[in-house]
Amino acid sequence: MSSDAGIETKEAAVELKEKEKEERETLIQSLKPENVKQQPLIDYLHYKSLTQDRVIVSLVGSNGTSGTGASNSSNSWAGRLEKSLRADRDDLETLSFINHGHEEYSTKDLLEGKKIEAVIQDKPDLIIFENSKKIWKTL
Repeated sequence: MSSDAGIETKEAAVELKEKEKEERETLIQSLKPENVKQQPLIDYLHYKSLTQDRVIVSLVGSNGTSGTGASNSSNSWAGRLEKSLRADRDDLETLSFINHGHEEYSTKDLLEGKKIEAVIQDKPDLIIFENSKKIWKTL
């Protein structure tokens, strides 16, 4: 009788795994960008997280992106965004943030200084671009 119970337990486990697999596939299809006209960004990141091992978010900008002026980098907008996404969404655990903040760079400086090439090399799934402007100092 105990071997029958063991077989039933194994069958139940197989059925549960199959059901979980089907639910995951249904979720993936519901989040697939091609299937959603105006997809919220968080759903796009969730989809990417479900379908690949690493989701790269590249952050590009100047002082605000690099964290200049913040008490520490986790208090910059980039750090706070990462912290918020990680805290609120367990399903985004594969997110990887790469910060391309350059102090006192304007958007023109970023382009002319070939800083965008580094972003392209990241092969990011999402780029968040801070529209920076040069801070002019007077003496």
